[in-house]
Amino acid sequence: MSAISPSTEDFSNSSGPASQPGSVPFDTRPSAHMFSGSVPGPTVASISAAALAAAVPDAWDGQRAAVPWYGLDEAWGGARWLGSIMLGPDGVAEYGTLGHGDHPARRPDDVSPRRFCGVVTMARLSRRPGRGQNTVLEPTTLSTLAAVAGLGLLSDDWPWTVDKALRGDWLHQQTELAYEVAEALDDAPWRAVQLPVDGKPTRFRYRESEYGWVLAAELRECWLGAYGRGVTAYGLGFGQVTLGAWDAYTALPR
Repeated sequence: MSAISPSTEDFSNSSGPASQPGSVPFDTRPSAHMFSGSVPGPTVASISAAALAAAVPDAWDGQRAAVPWYGLDEAWGGARWLGSIMLGPDGVAEYGTLGHGDHPARRPDDVSPRRFCGVVTMARLSRRPGRGQNTVLEPTTLSTLAAVAGLGLLSDDWPWTVDKALRGDWLHQQTELAYEVAEALDDAPWRAVQLPVDGKPTRFRYRESEYGWVLAAELRECWLGAYGRGVTAYGLGFGQVTLGAWDAYTALPR
């Protein structure tokens, strides 16, 4: 794995309670908190959507958008696979996930521990019209990305052992919590950690839970996050996926 200095720092008010904002789906809520100061990370060169579509006619939908997609860097020697993709009303990719390690669990009797990491890339989008009439989507922010990464981790922990009648309540409760925690990036359980992005140290927000861990960082041209379990976050490095590297990512079995 990538060599880093796994130093972390607690935020100044980490001992205080997390904020409790109203929990509304991220695309309809007011603009969330973004940390101030200079933006960490390297200058990211967007991939040409036209070039990708021409080079790979049957490409993953996300490859057709001028979003600088990220995955784990070359130090990761495990499997790589294409995760979910979210397209906006105009058909442009808003965010997507590239998976690394074990495939998502698909059977309730699959109790084997999984070792995986999902890397989420989210476009920096301003306020824009939604699919519904008179619907307006709020700008994407670092908190938006943190919520999506948190929900990605949650989606891998379907409570098969919980009574079927209570599973909906469990999912609703955990979803509300993921949004609330994502709105308080300067409070516990979040802390700061530096990890390499394109070989350069980059400041991430990092938190752990009983289900795994979540990372969130701001780059110049996108929001970058990750979630995982069974893999230490401190040993990870991230790199932009170039045209020649897409072949390493395979489609999940259906």
